[in-house]
Amino acid sequence: MSGNLAPAIPPEQLYPADAVYMARTNLFETRMLGYEPLNLDTVTSHLVGCLNGRAAIRHEAGGCEEIFRVFRRSGIDVAEETLTYRTADEAESAAKTLVSQGKRLFSPYPLPQGWFPDDAHLVPPELYRSLNAKINLGAIVQPEYLPRRQPLNYEELDRFEFAAPVFLKAAGDAATGWGYAVQACPDKVAFDNARRWFYEHRDSVPGVFVEEWVDVSVCWCVGIVVCEEETICIGGAEQLFSSPAKQSGSMIDPENLLPEEGWALAVQIGEAARKRGYRGLAGLDIGLRRDGRLTVFDPNFRFNSSSAQLLFHGSAAARTGLPASCSFQATPGGAFGSLAKQLEAPISEGWFVPTRIFDGEKHPLSMGKHIITGFILGKHRLAAQESARLLERTLEI
Repeated sequence: MSGNLAPAIPPEQLYPADAVYMARTNLFETRMLGYEPLNLDTVTSHLVGCLNGRAAIRHEAGGCEEIFRVFRRSGIDVAEETLTYRTADEAESAAKTLVSQGKRLFSPYPLPQGWFPDDAHLVPPELYRSLNAKINLGAIVQPEYLPRRQPLNYEELDRFEFAAPVFLKAAGDAATGWGYAVQACPDKVAFDNARRWFYEHRDSVPGVFVEEWVDVSVCWCVGIVVCEEETICIGGAEQLFSSPAKQSGSMIDPENLLPEEGWALAVQIGEAARKRGYRGLAGLDIGLRRDGRLTVFDPNFRFNSSSAQLLFHGSAAARTGLPASCSFQATPGGAFGSLAKQLEAPISEGWFVPTRIFDGEKHPLSMGKHIITGFILGKHRLAAQESARLLERTLEI
């Protein structure tokens, strides 16, 4: 299908001109994400087509020309300065070279302490940790939009009496995400298991907090862009869950959009972060209670899994006339060239838009498995989900 896809917010508004995408960190900094060594490199393959005019340090498996050709075939322009690496030392060296040129680094998760001075970061590390610590959410969100929460140290957690469904969440400033550091506790057995899990991870999490179990009809990851002079909301992607707190995907459904109050709330929170010095993409988990009230659950002052979908959905929907989209991820094997060929039809027909591609043939830990991430468009949510199943069968997952 002809026609370029333009992100809802152009690169010059997403990040300053001197910003560098440097996501290669270490397992210590991602210890509360459940990261495996491979994840340290696959994370560098995000935001393709969103950083034009800026620099990005990517593992060669996620930043090679063969991959960029697939993006360009879909209508996404790729005009960044890409620096590829194979080892962590090469990634660190590339980043230090750019820092010496006056560039500033940004990453979804903290970079190893001691690698770079604070002024080498777009967002100061201390501010990043403070904004992303779930326990600090009350510093930037008005209390009427927060669930009831109670912080506990481990002695208090040991004495806590379960009385009703709750969530246990990490209260420290270690990087969290993917629902890894959140434990749903619908009953006492689950609570006791969660209590035991946090106790086993006490070296990384100094404490927890108990959060009320809020009954919501829908929850969105709301995307915001915190610029130098303002905060811009780019809408919300409905979160799909495989189980409570465990997200399995994202949906943009014209029949289930974020209400205006949610847009205003997200901007208000973004402005609080902007005044403290945050810049760049961010996301906020905002749910709609059964009684119509909005509740903010978690801060994500980094780009999110749905960020690229939110940025490119509008342009892709206008091009195809298909207003709904669902996220897609697959890990097929086989030769990458054959995989790229299989993607040509859904890309040319416009109903599949890639947002991340990782060539497993170029990484020794991938076991020959590639990563294909993007979103599927449809006339409505069920049609998008059916097309996703079709693409799964096509890729022989």
